[in-house]
Amino acid sequence: MTPFALGSLVLFALMGAAWWFAGQKTAKAAKMVRIILGGGALLAGIVISLRGAVILGGPIGVFGLGMLGEALRPGSTRRPGAAGGDQAGNGRPPSRGGMTPAEAREILGVDEDADAETIRAAHRRLMKKVHPDTGEGSAALARQVQEARDCLLAGLGE
Repeated sequence: MTPFALGSLVLFALMGAAWWFAGQKTAKAAKMVRIILGGGALLAGIVISLRGAVILGGPIGVFGLGMLGEALRPGSTRRPGAAGGDQAGNGRPPSRGGMTPAEAREILGVDEDADAETIRAAHRRLMKKVHPDTGEGSAALARQVQEARDCLLAGLGE
C-alpha cells in the first residue's frame, strides 16, 4: 500500500473517531479518554522497557496503569460532592437553551407540587455543596442550581 493511501486511511479513521467522540456525553468521553491514554501509556511503557530503558519506561507504564485504574473503577465518573440524592453533580454541563421544569425539579430534588419555600430550601442546601468557595463545587454547578431555582420560581409566578 502506498504511503499516501495509508495516510489517507488513517486520516479518515481519525476523523470518524473524532466525529463519533464529539457526540458522547461529557462523563463518558472523559472515561474513554482515560482508557485510550492509559492504554497507550501502558503500551509505550512496556515497549520502552523492553527496549532497555526501564528507568524511562517504568514510570510511563505505571502512569498508564493509574489512568486505566481510574477509568475502570466503578463510579469514577461521579463528582466527589455528588453523593446521596444530589443531582447537581451528575457531570452534565449547564444547559444552554433554557432548562425545563422537569430538569429543574430533578436538579433540586423537589416534587412537582413543591412550593416556593421548598424550592428555596433545596436551593440553599445544594448551594452549600456546589458553591465554588466550598472547595468541592464549581461555578458551573452553582450556575446550574441557580438556573433550576429561577426556572421553578418563574413557573410559580415569583
